[in-house]
Amino acid sequence: MGKAPGGDFSYRRGCGSISATFIKEDKTLELLGLLKLLFILVVLGLTVSSLIGYSSRRRRSAKALAEVREQGGAIRRLSETERQALPPVYDPAKPKRPLALESDEVFLLEGAYSRHGLESNGTSTWHDIIDGVEVFLPYDADLFLAEHNRAEVVFAGKMAVVVGLNQEFDLLSAVERDQRRNTADQQWRDGARGALQDVFVGNDEDRDDDPDRNKEKDEEEAARKRRVDIYAQRDETVAEIEARRGRGVGLLPGLLLTLAFIGLGIATARTGVLAVSLWSGAAVLLTVWALWLFWRRWRPGPPQKVNTVTGTLNLTPLLFDEANSRVTVAASLGDKLVFSLPEHWRPHVSYEDGQRLEMDLRVDDYSVVSYNRQLSLDEEIRRFPLAYWGRHFTMALVAGVALVAALMLSRGPWADLMLTWNAVSGASYVEVREASDLLAAPPGPGTMVDLSGSGRCQVRASMGDWQYPRVHCDWIRWGGDTSALPRVEVDELTDALFADEVVKTRRDPYVEMMVKLYGRDPGQAPLVVSNSRELIELVDSACGSRQQQACAYLRDTLVEHLRVALPERPTDWETLREEVVGYDGEKPLQAVIGRSQLSLVKRRLRAVGQERAEQAVPDLGREIHESEKGGVLVHMIGDPGLTPASMTDIQLWRRFVELTTPGSAAPFSAKGMVVHRGEDDSGAPILVVDVTRQLDWPWRSLLLSFWILLCAVLLPVHVWLAVQQYRARRRREADLARLHGWA
Repeated sequence: MGKAPGGDFSYRRGCGSISATFIKEDKTLELLGLLKLLFILVVLGLTVSSLIGYSSRRRRSAKALAEVREQGGAIRRLSETERQALPPVYDPAKPKRPLALESDEVFLLEGAYSRHGLESNGTSTWHDIIDGVEVFLPYDADLFLAEHNRAEVVFAGKMAVVVGLNQEFDLLSAVERDQRRNTADQQWRDGARGALQDVFVGNDEDRDDDPDRNKEKDEEEAARKRRVDIYAQRDETVAEIEARRGRGVGLLPGLLLTLAFIGLGIATARTGVLAVSLWSGAAVLLTVWALWLFWRRWRPGPPQKVNTVTGTLNLTPLLFDEANSRVTVAASLGDKLVFSLPEHWRPHVSYEDGQRLEMDLRVDDYSVVSYNRQLSLDEEIRRFPLAYWGRHFTMALVAGVALVAALMLSRGPWADLMLTWNAVSGASYVEVREASDLLAAPPGPGTMVDLSGSGRCQVRASMGDWQYPRVHCDWIRWGGDTSALPRVEVDELTDALFADEVVKTRRDPYVEMMVKLYGRDPGQAPLVVSNSRELIELVDSACGSRQQQACAYLRDTLVEHLRVALPERPTDWETLREEVVGYDGEKPLQAVIGRSQLSLVKRRLRAVGQERAEQAVPDLGREIHESEKGGVLVHMIGDPGLTPASMTDIQLWRRFVELTTPGSAAPFSAKGMVVHRGEDDSGAPILVVDVTRQLDWPWRSLLLSFWILLCAVLLPVHVWLAVQQYRARRRREADLARLHGWA
């Protein structure tokens, strides 16, 4: 077919655009798939590499253990008390399977300490290594590790169990420390008044790197620095509970509200009463639950225990930043309690080694609630309540995103609200059967109407371009003046180019017999053309001296494939035309054409007709459109079935003939809601009717209206509250700074 500027051309152009879009999307999907595959391969590669490295390290450890067994001799035997003090030994890779000692022989193991392991799905397995041999460190042996270690070990399976380390750790003293540690932990949990049990006593403190430390200090002074006293135990106050737990940022109510909006979205897409009821009911319940969780009265929950303690502050250097000349230290009370300050206190609290402090510490996590009678969380929160702007921000964010989603799902929020109102208020349809009644009292927007009568489909430009007119039966002119409509007829010459009998052919028994003699299928024999002269004259009249592509192809096709019974075969169009038109023989001029070539010739003829229609249709469409006046224009929207059908130019031309024929009005029905009222250029009223909005199925509009109204309430409320709470938080920070002199 030719490239008509009407429906066929626009259809193919649209398909080309869609095809290009599909190609781009396919390429994007291929790229994403390739990236995903590469990511999976990288992850698999790293995982396999980690597993191989892990297995390799364990094999090297087992080999090193075998060498120690073979080369090293026992230095002593494990005593009975040491055997009893040794805890159960487990392989880190198989923590549920205890290992049995192979013998009581003790071997010496010397070397550097290292550690390796494997992490997977939130779990980790770590292996301690000394001189390449995997070791089991019982009790608190890891506290006595050094750069170079001298360990006494016994063997259990593929592991070496440390029973002595660097002449500082042994099993018997470790058991005593463990017992004292348990006693201290129990005393801390109970809040028993008095000095907290020392874990390291006697020579345990001599494990320090500086052997002269205790020589420089008095023994009583050292004991005083280690000492921590518990004065009392109490429950947290409500303010301290709030400081610990807070009220969150509203993640759970936000999640429930998000699920509620998702449920509403699913409900709007359903067409069954049961499905709509279930999904909308679930959405309402989730909404109520989310709002109840958010606005319910806050309850502090069970209090934790708080111990009031005193002791000496000890500062232990951990890291030194040479670039900034900054030392990172760990602060502890005595040598027992490593405490943590609230975040907003840390920049303002100054530490002094040896300073005597009194603090209230939570029993569970050693966090400070009162510091040296100077800072108190309870006093701060009672005087300056906490502000939670993040909770309101979360709800505002969820409501904002949901509002955007609802507006995208709704084809008209205002129309959804009006349909909901009509359904709730019990409104009924306004029935109109005559255009004159509609002209006398045109309904306003939001009115439910039921229109039926006879009207004419309208000719309109596609995208405002009259090069591509379309017949729109979603636009109906009801009534109006038909006398001014032009009388459109299809041009006879153009019509002849599309006629099925434009090339008259018949079968010839003689030709079929000759084909059969040559051993070919007679069904494929050429056909005899009985109107070759009329065909040539038709082409000459349609094309004349024009050099359009369709005419050129048609002429060349006829010269090549039309076999005319002439003394010499014509080699160009002019010769063929002169010979055929000027033939004056007694017998009719015969011509033959192949069956497949006949189809090609007809396609070329229709292409020429399409070119002729292409020139006439835009002007005809504009003329018909400008002649339409009066009556009422009813524009029906919402139903995909009303989309104008795609037509070729000749089909449009013939449709124009039907539209301009007297009595061309056809029955129509438009039942729905009026969403707009206006006027066309002739002053005729225009009613836009959304035929998908029906009183017997208002649920989609009802749900969308509920969705939009809910978001419209939640969004400004929580935005305003978030701003107010954020300002309150800033004021609270300023008030605290003035209270403590930090400003």
